[in-house]
Amino acid sequence: MAEVRHPETRDIWPRALLLFAGGLVVFLLVSLGVLYLLFRPQALWPQPGAEWSSNEATPALSTSPHEDLAAVRRAEEAELEKLAWVDRAKGIARIPIEEAMKLVAQNGLPHWTAEAASPSSDECSLLTGDVPRTPQAASCRDTANGAKP
Repeated sequence: MAEVRHPETRDIWPRALLLFAGGLVVFLLVSLGVLYLLFRPQALWPQPGAEWSSNEATPALSTSPHEDLAAVRRAEEAELEKLAWVDRAKGIARIPIEEAMKLVAQNGLPHWTAEAASPSSDECSLLTGDVPRTPQAASCRDTANGAKP
């Protein structure tokens, strides 16, 4: 005689479904707690107040940044437009930019094909004293002795 098979009456197991839902709720609560600890709503530093603003260790904040920026730019522009000596002994001067551009337009750029000045013995002694085994020190010694680098 053939065995009688009954159709399946349940597609899900209620116990497994409840365990999954409970685990999901526990996971969400733990995640929420961890996120709260990481991103606390209250600040960990003191809030600005009268006693905080008078602290000498805090930087002075600008109350008018646009005016401060304009003052810095005016000072830079004045520095660029100033005529002054950079190194009087070497004959190096600073001239205003507009005047320098006019001079370059009239005369062109200077020729930089001249030989570089050979290092003095003082420079070589400093270099060989500080870093004697470098190629630069050897080149300096050779140049100071009259050999071609």
